[in-house]
Amino acid sequence: MTERPAPALDQRIFITGANGFIGRAMAERFRALGATVTGVDLVADPENGVVAGDITQPERWADELEGADVVIHTAALLGAAYSLEKAWNVNVLGTHRVLRATLEAGVPRFVQFSSIMAYGFSFPDGVDETYPVRIEYDPYTDTKINGEAVVLAAHATGEVDVTVIRPGDVWGPGSVWVRSPIAEMVKPTGFPLPNGGRGVFSPVYIDNFVDGMVLVLAHPEVTQGQIFNLSDGVGIPCREFFGRLAEMSGGKVVYLPIRIATRLADMVGALIRRTGTHSDLAAGTMHMLNRTGTFSIEKAERVLGYQPVVTFDEGMDRVAAWAADEGLVRN
Repeated sequence: MTERPAPALDQRIFITGANGFIGRAMAERFRALGATVTGVDLVADPENGVVAGDITQPERWADELEGADVVIHTAALLGAAYSLEKAWNVNVLGTHRVLRATLEAGVPRFVQFSSIMAYGFSFPDGVDETYPVRIEYDPYTDTKINGEAVVLAAHATGEVDVTVIRPGDVWGPGSVWVRSPIAEMVKPTGFPLPNGGRGVFSPVYIDNFVDGMVLVLAHPEVTQGQIFNLSDGVGIPCREFFGRLAEMSGGKVVYLPIRIATRLADMVGALIRRTGTHSDLAAGTMHMLNRTGTFSIEKAERVLGYQPVVTFDEGMDRVAAWAADEGLVRN
């Protein structure tokens, strides 16, 4: 088995969204490699150096940026279930404000988390970083693209060294790609999938993604001003990915034509959100699950030496073990 990359990281790293699934995994790995890691999130975690704060109001926590070598900006509203105004306020204006605070603190490096959704819903199979981005009828794609524009403009003017990361569908035990589908699958209505589940899911197991980020941090000389896709380099039919989750949880997947799936997701998701409960059900989610292609990681492999270690089957075994511990598996 290929070993995980383990360069020494003698760096002071500040993470926005530090309590998130990805933020916590990165922080743990970075510390194990010698880094000092702090961050900000809506809820403080003093034990792990995380202060409470809103990225749209960095003046309340910007002092924490002093002395950092790099800011990794992960905080965002994820998914299609938000209004464009709300998503823009966090994903674009919030990014601008975090970037300005970074510059004022004299931090020399900024890593922006974008998304493979910057390519939109329709693109050539094996799309790479040279392909143009595409704004769709979806707040998430719109705001992630515009967030990229904010930070790349700062890099172009020489204000700060920027790297843009476009993660694939980051998953693993406890991730939103596991918890949310299982929560829907075990309901009588089941988890909706468009077009017979023939859409392509582009997974990146959390350990693989963190390994990619380790390599990004370890090689600033080749990542400045660059954009990298980080996924497992494979496409999994949605019926297989979500079918495995349904099998382990005893839930069900419901296959619907895309036109019906988008309308139903918008309607049901809106009703759920009116009760004050967040739901990722939205038309954009269904279009995302109906993608027909996947994404090239050749650049990350060539420039960074990136190589996914955890396979899809191994990842599912780990998820199944976690789900059993959580009491989410079928008896």
